[in-house]
Amino acid sequence: MQKPSSSSFRKITGIMLTAGLILFAFVHSMMPADISAQESSSFTAFLEDFFRLFGVSAELSGHIIRKAAHFTEYAAIGASALFCAKAFDNEKPLKYIFNILFTGLAAAVTDEAIQLNVEGRSGQITDVLLDFSGFLTGASLIFALTAFISLIRKRKTKNLD
Repeated sequence: MQKPSSSSFRKITGIMLTAGLILFAFVHSMMPADISAQESSSFTAFLEDFFRLFGVSAELSGHIIRKAAHFTEYAAIGASALFCAKAFDNEKPLKYIFNILFTGLAAAVTDEAIQLNVEGRSGQITDVLLDFSGFLTGASLIFALTAFISLIRKRKTKNLD
């Protein structure tokens, strides 16, 4: 049996990571409202305790925590989707821009559609926009970071010549 090339490994890893992160978001969207609220409350208490360690008194709202969690989940999905595109073409990952954007928007819409069928939850257009904004932020940050790293490498190579 042939050993997969590192390029194949990167492609498979990118696809699996992106799919796994989307699945993670969907599983959380399938939680009934009371369980989701309990999870948010626990995390809110953890953050408030963490801030107190530094002498900061913070009263955080569960609503804000849930919205920040969605944004962060989708930022991770966006970053992963861009890494996946780079696995397919490291030099020109944006040739897959349609695939990248479709993945993010389809995941956000599906995530909210799932919530339409969960007790105590509701799908919101504003949440689709929040999720997709997180996705775009994550993908953009990775694109900018990798472009910056590439520029530094090119300058180092040029200076060595």
